[in-house]
Amino acid sequence: MLLLALACCYLCALELATRLLLPHLSQTQDRIAADYLAAKSLPRRWSDGSDSVLIVGNSLLADGIDRTHLQQGMPGYHVAVYPVEGTTYLDWYFGLRRLFSEGSRPALVILTVSVRHVLSDSTNGEAFARSMMKMSDLMSVSAAAKLNMMSTSIYFFASLSEWLGTRVWIRDGLLAEWLPRAPLLAARLTTRGAAIPLTAVPLAAARLQKMRDLCNSHGAGFALLIPPELGAGDLAAALVAEAAQLGVTVLLPFRPGEMPPVDFRDGFHLNARGAAHFSERTALVIRRAFPLSGMPP
Repeated sequence: MLLLALACCYLCALELATRLLLPHLSQTQDRIAADYLAAKSLPRRWSDGSDSVLIVGNSLLADGIDRTHLQQGMPGYHVAVYPVEGTTYLDWYFGLRRLFSEGSRPALVILTVSVRHVLSDSTNGEAFARSMMKMSDLMSVSAAAKLNMMSTSIYFFASLSEWLGTRVWIRDGLLAEWLPRAPLLAARLTTRGAAIPLTAVPLAAARLQKMRDLCNSHGAGFALLIPPELGAGDLAAALVAEAAQLGVTVLLPFRPGEMPPVDFRDGFHLNARGAAHFSERTALVIRRAFPLSGMPP
């Protein structure tokens, strides 16, 4: 009994320490928490008549969009940007299910990830289970992400525990304090995956259709926004065409290889100059695709 009591005290201490220390250790997690609260409370239309636009994605969104530039380029829209590093399609499919269930009612949802991320079967692990997944979706997540029973049980406990669900952010926060230039080193060590064949495009389009249907069922329109890529290729254009046949909008402000290398920080993510260019053109293509009087059902 004594050992059990000590174990319970230890776990309670971890939970309390996590809630107290995490905001001071991880600026990223602090930003994500603020963005989540803003996204969760979005109305379809604001008192000034502006329509809500929720833009979600991963680090390509976090580094690629200058929020001020984007909002300035979209008068009449209220833009909420909600990036979570390390996320892919499945994170956001189930993440949107949770946001909608919590009352979020944007007029338009825009997913900002690469085509590779649309095709990914992975999720952001314990952090996803804690902050983006509904507990009732656990078995659906397990099937979609092809989790084994051990991983599924980890997701279950992470969804209940602040410590388990955020320990990755704590680790990254400590690493940033000890090795402040570690992210730059990690980015240079990152290698590109194998080329995605054009035969994968129908699967990507079908996934986007499923997310579009989810958004439509809650009164929101949907689009995929593809961030700039350094190398040229036909995959993005093929997805634009394939998705259009299913009635899904794919926005491609810059063709792959169009944005110059000087606008990239590490070959994947944009620097401040690139983000300004991307934000300006993104505002333009969103306004053209979704005029205020023609928001999709």
